[in-house]
Amino acid sequence: MTDTTDFEAKRDIADIAVERYKQGRLTRRGFIAAMGALGILPALGSKVSAQAKEIVVVNWGGTAKDVLEEVLAETYTAETGIPVVIDGSGPSAGKIRAMVESGAVVWDLCDSGAGSAIILEQQGVTQPIDYSIVDKSKVLEGTAYNNGVGNYIYSYVLATNPKMLGGNVPQNWADVWNTKDFPGMRTFRKSVRGMLESATMAQGIAPEEVYAVLDTEDGIAAAIAKFRELRENIIVWGSGSDSQNLFLQEEVAIGNIWSTRAHLLKDQMDEGSFQVTFNGGVMAPGIWVVPKDNPAGTEEVMKFIAHAQKPELQVKWLELLGSGPINPAAASMVPAELEKWNPTSPENLATQILYNDEWYAKHQIAAEEMYVDALIN
Repeated sequence: MTDTTDFEAKRDIADIAVERYKQGRLTRRGFIAAMGALGILPALGSKVSAQAKEIVVVNWGGTAKDVLEEVLAETYTAETGIPVVIDGSGPSAGKIRAMVESGAVVWDLCDSGAGSAIILEQQGVTQPIDYSIVDKSKVLEGTAYNNGVGNYIYSYVLATNPKMLGGNVPQNWADVWNTKDFPGMRTFRKSVRGMLESATMAQGIAPEEVYAVLDTEDGIAAAIAKFRELRENIIVWGSGSDSQNLFLQEEVAIGNIWSTRAHLLKDQMDEGSFQVTFNGGVMAPGIWVVPKDNPAGTEEVMKFIAHAQKPELQVKWLELLGSGPINPAAASMVPAELEKWNPTSPENLATQILYNDEWYAKHQIAAEEMYVDALIN
């Protein structure tokens, strides 16, 4: 299993921030604070020398040095006086393992995904999270691992254009497969991740039973067959911006897209022409991991993770980028107008399932091949 999908999603959130900044919808200060909090920050350079009294956080991209300087001033450094350096070269599982095994560790904290966190723990190259410093109650259940802990949430959601559908809007995944009552083109991701779940729920399977059903050959085959049924009504999206443009250009009326892109579309499309439901959504967490023998030491990096758990900071991520707070305490602080767009609001949590990286570790390669074949024959 690779981190490719984790990279794409994190890069996509970074792209959203850049887009809003260019449009003037984000102030320089807001852009910096949000990117820093999410761990999706511009690269300082491909090589970073860690010093004893600084923290090196590695994320998935960006370019501007001045943004990094602002992050140091605005977040942890402002509170503690300890510099935080951001390396945007991408903390792939392979890079982390090579660094640790070579004995040349220069990274302290990496923005990863659940799949990579599991693999890296099995390989013995990451540290346990110190839950005496990091508060396990400040992350959603299921996102606190031995050697990794959640930092934010995005979801795969059902998005629609009610105007294109004459006001008759799908309420669940079964409706999406009903082309008679809901005509028009749909969009699904060209990668299998986050897609088979919707096809399984479309068969009437309860959300909590989805991965148990998909853990069988028959379950996977049935989900793939659903996409074969719908193939003539599907336009695939590759990047988050692809899915966004398909709705903006009214090429599709229905789609399974990232909630972060839905957060943008709600402001870009005419009133009444865009909405989402988290009913049957699949939540995907970002995960912090700490390489073994990190230069800043275990305690300091754990304090940084704890700092990032602050609910008011996480609400800012939602306001600016659409990434859901992983701290349940943030829910009561979310502005009323954003509650329905928040992946982790109580009403949305109740209708979603958590992305199962263990399932993808076992089945992704075979399922991907069958899924692509179903879409393009």
